[in-house]
Amino acid sequence: MTLSTKIVKKIAFYSAILGAGLGITALIPPLMPVISLFILPFLSGIIVLLTAAKLNPETLKTLETKDYAILGGISGTICCTAFLTIFTPMALLIKLIVKTYYTYGIDYLNFFLAAVLIFSIMLILFTINAAGGLLVGFLINWFNKN
Repeated sequence: MTLSTKIVKKIAFYSAILGAGLGITALIPPLMPVISLFILPFLSGIIVLLTAAKLNPETLKTLETKDYAILGGISGTICCTAFLTIFTPMALLIKLIVKTYYTYGIDYLNFFLAAVLIFSIMLILFTINAAGGLLVGFLINWFNKN
């Protein structure tokens, strides 16, 4: 079976929820490096695909391994977008209220540099999460066969 828009919409919804949750959680300064350097790049696609497989096992059982890679990449990109959409304005807003809050250099970027940075981060996250989705797809198909 091939990918349907229904599956992609579910994955996008789960990814947006995870990205928004990570964006809110990353406002705590000690958790920000862990979330942005470990969870978001390496685990977001895997978490979303495993959650979708747990909540809707019949819809994802029939997919091929390459479909999981595509879903992992989509998941990583949407998760990154939701993370940046929540984290960036909230960090700048907190910086206006609490002058000693660390904004991670967001307020020093101009628009062009920010767009290039965000695009390159999303491209990297797409690639890494596609590999994670490929791994999840391989494992799910292997467990279904055995």
